[in-house]
Amino acid sequence: MKKTLSVLLLSFFAVTWASAQQTPTAPPARVLTPAEQKQKDKIDREIQRERQIRAEWLQKQREYEAKQAEKERQRQAKKAAKELPPAEAPKAKPTVVTPTPSGTMPTTSQPAEPTPTVVGPTEKELREKRKKEEQEAKEAKRAQDKADKQAAKEAKEAKNRADRSAITPEPTPQVKEVPTVPVVPVETKVERPKREKRPVVKRADSVAVTSVGGVEPMVVRPGKEFLPKGHLFDPILLDPLEAQTYGSVLPGYWTEGQKYKGSIVPFAFGFAKPFYRRTTEPGRAEEWVLDLASFTQFEAYHDDVLNKARRQIVNTDYKISIIYNIRRGENNYRIRVYHISSHLGDDYIYRNKLTAPSPNSVNYEQLDFTYSRTVNNWRLYGGAGIVLRKTEERKLLSAQLGAFYKKPSTKAARLVGGADIKFWQQTDFRPGIHGGVGIELGRTQNNLTFLLEGYSGFRPYSQYEQQQTSWIGIGLYLNPF
Repeated sequence: MKKTLSVLLLSFFAVTWASAQQTPTAPPARVLTPAEQKQKDKIDREIQRERQIRAEWLQKQREYEAKQAEKERQRQAKKAAKELPPAEAPKAKPTVVTPTPSGTMPTTSQPAEPTPTVVGPTEKELREKRKKEEQEAKEAKRAQDKADKQAAKEAKEAKNRADRSAITPEPTPQVKEVPTVPVVPVETKVERPKREKRPVVKRADSVAVTSVGGVEPMVVRPGKEFLPKGHLFDPILLDPLEAQTYGSVLPGYWTEGQKYKGSIVPFAFGFAKPFYRRTTEPGRAEEWVLDLASFTQFEAYHDDVLNKARRQIVNTDYKISIIYNIRRGENNYRIRVYHISSHLGDDYIYRNKLTAPSPNSVNYEQLDFTYSRTVNNWRLYGGAGIVLRKTEERKLLSAQLGAFYKKPSTKAARLVGGADIKFWQQTDFRPGIHGGVGIELGRTQNNLTFLLEGYSGFRPYSQYEQQQTSWIGIGLYLNPF
């Protein structure tokens, strides 16, 4: 009984140990869907095509190098044959007459011909030849290494394309290249076979954003972007209170019909920068924009009392906005909330001896809506706004419309021009008309625009907006972002 029990225990342990030693079976491979199988086959074909192109290129290179080496050997042989001394012409051999007994004819015999002496190459020539052969071998090795690096680079690019695809193909065995015997290269460059250029297919799921200065419009892929480039709604160039950077010189400046004895120099530094954009489908996108700007007016005149030229600050306005832009095909919309405040310069207050505070209605917030569309190279826009203050602080309504011409062109300069008109209930809806014509320079989004400009209407900045103002001058405009 004990013996039987022992045998059973031993059998149990043997079976357990054998089961533990068995290699676990691999999990069954996942069956690919038809779409995944099609993608995998496409990637395999691409890899195979890359290998075939590389193999053909290497074969052509070997054939070319062998042909050039054969030509070089023939040329060296001809050169060596020319360098050897010319063989001497054979001299006439003297005839030796051997006397014979009488009654017989004398016999003649030729003297023995000396064996020519062959002169071998000198030791210097041998050294030069060995040196040349070593140099040629090094050049052949460099050419071979370069070809191997190019082949490795192409293989790596093919692998990267396969890795970026949706389905990762199964690893394929590496094709071992047969090492080639270095051949003697020639001084001419090895012409590599040209690869066929693949046609560039433009994706249909893209959204064009703002063509600036004749440059091709930027393409935005569907998705989300932080700090994107370009604008869905371009800044309005001729709006005196638009957040942009410009400087003007106005030698002709009239206030209430009286010409200013000097020049007014308006200067602004501002920008409108999108910080988040969402593109849902072609022609549909939205973005959030922050814009900041300061508008300063300097006066340059001759002080008759001190008998010297003076340059002083008249006024500075500050503006901050949050903008929501919408693109729907060719239609562009801007919804904006901004705050603006106006501050007289210390020099102006001191010169005009202002000792009491004056009412300042240019200190308010506003919500406005503007629509824009480009038709036959004319950008047409219009909108309306409402002040977010009490009526006794500032009257509520405002409106704006305008047009600006800019023909897309690949040239460095193009003609531009237009007019901007604004209405405020605060100034009894008297229009403020700002027009200009000039040249835009550059092929980027940050072009320079030179304008001959004029204005007529209420004063567009400072707290003295009730004054009737006109000017004419030249200005330089740009958008740093």
